[in-house]
Amino acid sequence: MRIRIPFLCLAVCLYTTTGVIGEAVRKVTEREQLRPRSGVAAGKPNFVFIQTDDQARWDMVAMPKTARLLGEEGVSLTNYMVNTPICCPSRTEIFSGRYYHNVGVPNGTCMHVNSEDWVFDKTSLFSTLQSNGYQTGVFGKVTNDQGKYFCGERKAIGMTMVSSPCDYNNFYGSSYFVKLPNGTQYVEKLDSKLATTYQTSQIGNRSISWINEIVKADPDKPFLAYLGPHAPHYPADPAPWQTKNIFADVKAPRTPNWNESCADKHEMIADNPPLNENATIFLDHQHQVRLLSLLSVDDVIEAVYNTLKELNILDSTYILFTSDHGYHLGQWRVPSSKQQPYDTDIFVTTLVRGPGITANSTMDSMVGNVDVAPTILDLAGITIPSGMDGKSMAPLLVKKENSFFDAEKAEQLAGETAWRDSFLIEYISVGKYDNKHATMWWAEPGRDFHGVHRSPPGAPCADCPHWWLDGPSNTYRGLRLNNATHNLLYAEFNSAWQFDNKTAVFHEYYDLNKDPYQMTNIYSSTPAPVLDSLHGQLQEYASCAGGQQGGTCP
Repeated sequence: MRIRIPFLCLAVCLYTTTGVIGEAVRKVTEREQLRPRSGVAAGKPNFVFIQTDDQARWDMVAMPKTARLLGEEGVSLTNYMVNTPICCPSRTEIFSGRYYHNVGVPNGTCMHVNSEDWVFDKTSLFSTLQSNGYQTGVFGKVTNDQGKYFCGERKAIGMTMVSSPCDYNNFYGSSYFVKLPNGTQYVEKLDSKLATTYQTSQIGNRSISWINEIVKADPDKPFLAYLGPHAPHYPADPAPWQTKNIFADVKAPRTPNWNESCADKHEMIADNPPLNENATIFLDHQHQVRLLSLLSVDDVIEAVYNTLKELNILDSTYILFTSDHGYHLGQWRVPSSKQQPYDTDIFVTTLVRGPGITANSTMDSMVGNVDVAPTILDLAGITIPSGMDGKSMAPLLVKKENSFFDAEKAEQLAGETAWRDSFLIEYISVGKYDNKHATMWWAEPGRDFHGVHRSPPGAPCADCPHWWLDGPSNTYRGLRLNNATHNLLYAEFNSAWQFDNKTAVFHEYYDLNKDPYQMTNIYSSTPAPVLDSLHGQLQEYASCAGGQQGGTCP
């Protein structure tokens, strides 16, 4: 199945021829690892892992097909969050199963993390799967520095097939790194006269071609196909055939904290002025093009789903959909970005469909991006490496009889497993920059919706207001806790990334049962014993290592 418009087969076809508030962090009890049942054909499920970029939870309005095919036919993880709400760190955490403080911080070269060792080398999810008999296909954005490793150093350890853009930021880029199963590697240049170069469609078509080829060649050999569309990340260019703005009347969500003064937040946010008319126009327009860009992702997911169905492997394949982090659009007077420790940025829509997962269900356990790799490995019957900090969600997901697991045992294990009720948030600022780092599509009279690429009226200019998106004060570690009695965010800020003995220079504390939009910092009015307990729990969590037997991560 092809996506939207016919795509002449290019590179993808070539490879065939060439304390006080309770124990906030509970330790997970030891349990027997889930194993595939014996006597089943291959005994291994397939995986399709789709990860968008910068997608907020409210953006699902543009993805009705995904909501129907994966949400209504699978489970929604309502308390899924990310350890670090920015691209490269979150992605490194996902593919390594390790927390931010265990992936080379602060000396890494990709937004302070070391993606080379944990994504492109022998320790990644891809490598672990491949060394255990899986074919691994990689299509789209993996990390922000993939151009260096794919198109520069030609490094793709653990990846059977790669067909990914060198410049993922260019939605119409023509250069793709290709690694074939026989080890051949090269950079392919697309001819825009022969095929659409629109990135989302390229990713969809390349991944579908690969799935068709490998399943027809050997239906019993399991695979993981990773799809990383760049949408709805800025510039969020819609597909060329999307000539009508069907979201023209949609505004950026005006939540109660939108454009609200927040003098009791950390310095970067406290200093932001009110959003003016130009900023508001910018945010509304950006929200619209973000949604338009996701229409093509929705098409890709439907096409992949239909391909699995046509190949008769849908019911033996787990499909996982998520984003690397969330997004805000004017909340707390911060324009369009991520990086903050608040719920808009750390929570993302996550859906899972597959064998043994109850259709149209929800799972509210506090899970996160570091749990993805351990879960996939556990479902594949592969021993989880001791260095992974995350936990397998398999016993929480698998609920009924299927061809891979004994459901009675799965439910027994789920009942015996005490799950965490808090999740760690960590971030070091990537620099001080404001809204002027971006431009936006603006229509002109007589032109179609896309218009020309330019800035909003009146900006940039010397005397325009600055709305800061990131800065030194935005370096923090935090604890997001949610249990039967408490729903809170506690965060410590220190630009020096030093937190021993409560050396943080600023604190934020929110009771989300009373303040769901995180508008009132109650740190100064909270009793010292409560704060001491939170600091101790955070200190322990932020120094943990290893989530399996013998590890210290909750």
